[in-house]
Amino acid sequence: MSGNATHHRLRKWRLRRRLLRWGMILFIYVLGAMTTLGIRELLDSVSESKFIRYEPVDVPPPSVSPRHEREREEYERRDRVVLENEKEK
Repeated sequence: MSGNATHHRLRKWRLRRRLLRWGMILFIYVLGAMTTLGIRELLDSVSESKFIRYEPVDVPPPSVSPRHEREREEYERRDRVVLENEKEK
C-alpha cells in the first residue's frame, strides 16, 4: 500500500511541477506582451508630441535670482556676438 501512496504523491508532485512550469511560461508571455504594449504606447506618445506646437509664454517670474539674471545677460551677449559675426560674413 505504501508503494501505491508514494506513486500517487509522485504523480501529484509531477503534475504540480508541470502546472507551475506552464504557469511561469504563461506569466513570462503576458509580461512580455504588457511590456511591448507599454513601449509601443510610449513611442506613439513621443511621435505625437513632435507635432504639438508649444507657444512660449513671455511672463516674467515675480522674482529672478541675481545668478539667473547674470546667466540670461550672458546668453543675450553671446547671441549678439554670434549675430554680429554672421552679419560680418
